[in-house]
Amino acid sequence: MEARLLRSTGVGEIRRRLLIVVTVLLCVEIFVVTGRIIGFDRAIHLSNTRGISVGSSVFTHPLVIVIEASLVLVVVFAHAWRTRPLVAVPLVVVLVAVVDHAAFFRPHPALSRADAVQLITFLSVVMAAAGLLLRMRERSRAALAAAAEERARRDERLDMARELHDVVAHHVTGMLVQAQAALVVAQQDRDRACAMLPGIVEGGTDALGAMSAMVRTLRNNGTDTATTDLTADLHQLAEKSGLPVRTSIELTEVRPELGRSVLRIVQEALTNVRKHAFDATSVEVDVRLTADAVLLSVVDNGRTRPAHSGGFGLVGMKERVSELGGRFFAGATGEGWLVTAELPLEVRA
Repeated sequence: MEARLLRSTGVGEIRRRLLIVVTVLLCVEIFVVTGRIIGFDRAIHLSNTRGISVGSSVFTHPLVIVIEASLVLVVVFAHAWRTRPLVAVPLVVVLVAVVDHAAFFRPHPALSRADAVQLITFLSVVMAAAGLLLRMRERSRAALAAAAEERARRDERLDMARELHDVVAHHVTGMLVQAQAALVVAQQDRDRACAMLPGIVEGGTDALGAMSAMVRTLRNNGTDTATTDLTADLHQLAEKSGLPVRTSIELTEVRPELGRSVLRIVQEALTNVRKHAFDATSVEVDVRLTADAVLLSVVDNGRTRPAHSGGFGLVGMKERVSELGGRFFAGATGEGWLVTAELPLEVRA
C-alpha cells in the first residue's frame, strides 16, 4: 500500500511539473504570436504607433484563436485543481495577463478589444472557480473516506475487544472458580480437590479452542459464523457453566450476526453470575423467537454482588444490542439480577 501511495505521489508530482512547463511554453507562444501579428516593438510598448497593421497570417484565423484560448482555459482549470496555491497563483496571473495583452492588441473580427479582454478574463475566472470547486470536493471526499476508514477500524477494534472479553472471560472465569474451590477444599479433602483438576484442564482446552476459532474468523475477515446450531450451543453453554441453570429455548434459524450476539450475551451474563453472584442457587435462561425479534433473559437469585466490578461485560452486551438496533436492560430485581435484551430480526434504521 505504501509503495502504491509513493507511486501515486510521484506521478502526481510529474504531472504538476509538466503542467508548469506547459504554462511557460504557452505564455511564450502567445506572446511570440502576438509579436508576429502586431510587431514586437508594439507588443512590448516600444512603438508609439497607435494603429494596428496586420498582415495575412495563419495565427489570425478564428479557429486558431479558439484553440489557443481553449488551451489557456484548460491550463487555468488544471492549476486551480491540481497545483499548490503558492505555485498556481503566480502562474495563472501571468498567463491571464499575457492572454489579456494578446486579446487587447490582436484584431478580432467579431469583438472589440475591450470585449475580448473582458470575455477571456471572465472565462478564466470561471475555470479557476471550477477547478477550486473540484479540489474542495476531492478533499471533502478524502476526508469522508478517512473518517469512514477510521470508524471501520474503531468498530473492528471494539468487536475484537468484545470477542476477546466474552471468550476469554467466560472460560478463564470457569477455570478460576474451580481453582479457587480446589484451594478451599484441598486442606480438608485432597482427593476432592484433585477431582476438580480435570475440569480446569477442560476449561483451558475450551479456551484455547475458542481462541483458535476466533483467530480463524479474524483471518477470514469475519466470514465464519459464530454458531451453526444456536439452540444446541446455548444448551451446551448452560451445561458447561457449572451453574444450576434452567433453560427455556424456543428458536429457529436466525441470521449469523444475530445468533452470535445472542450466544455472546447469554455467555457473558452467565459469566457475570459466576463472578459476582456468589450465593446464586438458581439461574434461568429464557430465549424465544417472536414475529419480529429474539427475546432473551438471564435471571439469577444471587444477592451478594460487589458494588463495582470494574469490568466491561455489561458495556459489551449493551454495545452488541445497540449495534443491532435492539433494547437492553441489566439490573437488580430485589431477589437477584436480571439481564434482558430484545434483538430485532432485521436491523432497525
